[in-house]
This record gives sequence, structure tokens and C-alpha cells, in this order.
Amino acid sequence: MAVGLGLLAHLVSGGVSPGVPVLIALTALLSMCASLLARINLPAWLLLVLCGVAQQVLHLAFERLSGTFPIVAPAQHQHTATGLPPGQLTATPLAASGHSPDLMLDTHVAAALLTALIVARTDMSLARVWALLHR
Repeated sequence: MAVGLGLLAHLVSGGVSPGVPVLIALTALLSMCASLLARINLPAWLLLVLCGVAQQVLHLAFERLSGTFPIVAPAQHQHTATGLPPGQLTATPLAASGHSPDLMLDTHVAAALLTALIVARTDMSLARVWALLHR
């Protein structure tokens, strides 16, 4: 769920999706980490912090593993793509290319909050079902 919401947040804010094998690997890794923490009764604030950390890790993984990097090529190589002499080149900010850092942060924060809310509600629902089964 966290990977799906993180990917949705990343795509909505102008990011690029990594390949399916990368998404499967990230989902498996995050699922293993969550299963290790599932046996520990975590306070709500720590659950929210962990969801935020997971979204930060997912954002960095999506950026690094998507095959696109926000690094401007050296000026001697840019003139071949633009047709301009090297002295007339200007850097294009990320916001102009459809990628907004503020929107990226906001959407990943929303994904972290939504993940924490769903996990907390699911945990409460499972506890109720478990209590009903024991009666």
C-alpha cells in the first residue's frame, strides 16, 4: 500500500515511474521491513514517523532508479541537443519541466499520512475481529 501510494504521489507531482521489477523489489523490501515491525506495538506517532521515512526512501528510490536524473549535462555536450552554441545555453529549472519539488513533498506527505491512517484503522479493525473470534 505504501509503495502504491508513494508511486501515485510521485507520478502526480511530475516524477517518473521506475520499471516494474524495481517496484516489485521495493514492495518486497518494504513488506519485509513492515513484517519485522508488525510484532511490535508501536505508538501512533512512531508509526507516522516510520511512514514518513518510508515515503522519503521511496521518493529517493524512484528518483534514482527511474533512469532519469535531474543533473544538467556539461555545456560542451548540451549544444548538440539544442543547436545553440555553448555560450547561449541556460539551465532549465525542474519546475519548468513539469516537476515541482513543493508538490512532490506535499504529495509524499499526504501519502505518508494516508498510509499511517489506513494502517492504524486496519490494525484496530483486526483487533476487533480477533476479539470477536475469541468470544
